Amino acid sequence: MSNMEEFVGLAGTGYESKQATKPEDEFFHSVYIAGATRKNHIQVEEKAGFLQIRGVQYNLQEVNMVITHVKEVLAKVKNTARGETVECFSFKSGQAPWHGTSKLQNGSFRPCGSNSAERAANEYCSICKSQIIVAGIFCDSNGKPVIDEDKKPVMIFIRGKGTKYGNVSSYLSDLSKEDLDPMFTPVTDESRKFEKDVVNNKRFLTKITIGEANSSFGVKKVFTLEKSVKLPNESVMIILHIAKNTLPKFEEKFDWSKNRVTATTYAGQEDVLSMDAPDSQEKKDEPSTTKGSSSNQAPFNFGDLDFN
Repeated sequence: MSNMEEFVGLAGTGYESKQATKPEDEFFHSVYIAGATRKNHIQVEEKAGFLQIRGVQYNLQEVNMVITHVKEVLAKVKNTARGETVECFSFKSGQAPWHGTSKLQNGSFRPCGSNSAERAANEYCSICKSQIIVAGIFCDSNGKPVIDEDKKPVMIFIRGKGTKYGNVSSYLSDLSKEDLDPMFTPVTDESRKFEKDVVNNKRFLTKITIGEANSSFGVKKVFTLEKSVKLPNESVMIILHIAKNTLPKFEEKFDWSKNRVTATTYAGQEDVLSMDAPDSQEKKDEPSTTKGSSSNQAPFNFGDLDFN
């Protein structure tokens, strides 16, 4: 038998198959509203009109989380025979002007319009829309983090897109306007702005339920967000450290500019871009199917959580 070392120069000329990550193995788990009753990849029946946490818990009427990351992105998504495909994407890194992943004829990356009016005036960018990704630590209604079978905290996220954008945007905007007691010293105009933009949304437990919104296609199910219990300041500081330490994982998951993204499915589940199944008006009448449990820690005790 020959020695492989003789042929190492051929590395990179083969083809590596890529396997979809199981929902249970994801670091961030999608929270979505089931639009049609169906069985998922583990044969759990997801009931229309209930919240689902992919790979964690199913058929919930509310989900609670402490926010760690918020990011508004731009995505030009087109429907194809294979599902939704991202044609251009911007993670909106740094200051404007931002740039998308598509290129102009001269080879430079396409600049993004700074608002919806500018994008609508550009033929290529006219269907590009803002989306808001909100990620955080899954908790019970008392603020205790939910722990999975491996004794790890569960990270979840929602995606505010389309008709779901408005409620998410309004909730975050309202939080950013609140004048809360400052957490950083010395108190400066810069520190106050940072706290309103970055810290305010982490100072409360966020309760997510299901509401309705009118659209050109009729009434749609949307996320409704409301602030719940206020976190102690020491817990907020721990959340800020968690947010900082898990930021690389957040960017790896959601900065699609680093990887060309097309629609992907796992065992018949909705694709990674849309996150939500088609909307339905079926009645909410089924109990939840749960996996994972609240920790034995006191509410908002995040200091001992192991994210590795």
